[in-house]
Amino acid sequence: MEADQQLDISGQMMPLSLALCKFTLAQMNPGEVLEIRLRDHDTFQDLLMIMERSGDRLLSWEKHEEQYSLWVRKNPGRP
Repeated sequence: MEADQQLDISGQMMPLSLALCKFTLAQMNPGEVLEIRLRDHDTFQDLLMIMERSGDRLLSWEKHEEQYSLWVRKNPGRP
């Protein structure tokens, strides 16, 4: 899947990893897609919950070995 921006938080620990995701999405234009790469399962689960609450849309996700990749569309109604 094509993304407007990529963010690799594989080496980051919570809560910094979640803050980086939130900051990056805040800098993006509504409707743009962010690809997030990470390894921590707990962070993956937290990101899924955050997407539900934020209005940002999880388009897809994959897991290859220990690496997760998520594609998130910034909420078109959120500046």
